[in-house]
Amino acid sequence: MTEPRLATVLTRRTQRVAWTALSGFALLMIAAFAVASEVALRGTARHSAAVIGALLEDYTDSTRGPGGVMPATLAEGLLSMGGQVLITRTTTSAGGLSQVYFVSPGMPQMRLEGLPASASPEQVRRILVDAITRRSRWRFDLLQRAEGPYDIYIVASRDPYLIGLAALVGAVAVLLPLAALGAGRGARQAVAATLGPLERVTADTQAISPADLGTRIASPTGQAEVTALADSMNRMLDRVDRAHRALKAFTADASHELRTPLTLVRAQAQWALAHQREEAEVRDALMAIEREVERTTKMVEELLLIARGENRQLTLARVPFDLGAIVDEVREITEVMAIDKKLAVRAEPAEPVWALGDADRTRHILLNLATNAVRYTLQGGISFRLLKNGSMVGVSVQDTGPGIGPEHLELVFDRFFRIEQSRSRELGGIGLGLAIARLLAELQQGRVTVESTLGDGSVFTLWLPASTT
Repeated sequence: MTEPRLATVLTRRTQRVAWTALSGFALLMIAAFAVASEVALRGTARHSAAVIGALLEDYTDSTRGPGGVMPATLAEGLLSMGGQVLITRTTTSAGGLSQVYFVSPGMPQMRLEGLPASASPEQVRRILVDAITRRSRWRFDLLQRAEGPYDIYIVASRDPYLIGLAALVGAVAVLLPLAALGAGRGARQAVAATLGPLERVTADTQAISPADLGTRIASPTGQAEVTALADSMNRMLDRVDRAHRALKAFTADASHELRTPLTLVRAQAQWALAHQREEAEVRDALMAIEREVERTTKMVEELLLIARGENRQLTLARVPFDLGAIVDEVREITEVMAIDKKLAVRAEPAEPVWALGDADRTRHILLNLATNAVRYTLQGGISFRLLKNGSMVGVSVQDTGPGIGPEHLELVFDRFFRIEQSRSRELGGIGLGLAIARLLAELQQGRVTVESTLGDGSVFTLWLPASTT
């Protein structure tokens, strides 16, 4: 199934949002117009009622003999005129019955006929209101107000604002699709402009081949988010480039390191087989082959350890352990390794220090650091010291060797790196001990640091998380 393009998805969503917003705005305008018109209509009716109420005091009848008119007839007359004012006056006859008259300025009073004889003024009002509103509930609005013996009924027509409302609805029906069409076109242009930097980043990324890992994506791009993405990809390319270079260097170094012992093994075997050799000579050749095989086996095991660690396939414990006890064990082994050189090996006394991690792997790290110290220290001594620094605890291994130049301090942890290749080979080093130490420390959420000055020896320090128990 083909996935839709981001431009298509964003355009559709933008169009949907624009259509929804425009439709909602149009409906809101129509509702606002209707509400405002209704409010104005009722406000006008209330104002008219107030004016009429003030004028009722000046009302006089023009005749002495009132006639009669039916409520239904009166309602029809008012509605047929499109809106009118009705004023009624309630009087009490000699027999105590209420009589209701239709009053109009300059015209005789006309008594409303067809009303129940015993109807109260409130019942009369209800009959009149029902008679008027029954004719048209939607086109007209009725306002009723009592002013002493008078009742004012104002019938206001909604026809003027209904015509305006219909015109507004018609305009919305015509203009809304046009507005939606314009919004859709604008959305496509806006999305295209927005995705332009992203498409350029995509094109630049696709143009980077394995042979061009040094190429970087142009930044800034003109959009903060896309620039952040480009910068992130550039940092990733930096890591890939370094890893690629390291892999090439590792491949070349590993090939060289493996080629040398294999060449020696083959040379010794050919020498032993070339002529009739004495038994002692053959034994010497076999012992040389055995030494190279052991050395090669150790190197392969260390390479496998590094590979498993980098691929997070190496299982490490994470439990509290006594770091001082590990230091004592490593110090004893170091004393044995340094017997031939007569180096002084000591551990400075300190309070118990508990670390959180893997005791066996920590022993491995310290043995690698101590082996390096013994290997390159010709005279003087090696000392171990326990350290504390906030949430971290550590062990420093200090020697009195030749030291390391500042240009090599960050390189000593690289695989197969040796400052003096020939001398390191004579001393038995293959350049993996410090790389393994750093890797095992990082897997325990720790680190290995180095401080050194040429001629004054070196200090390698292992830092691990402190145990809180």
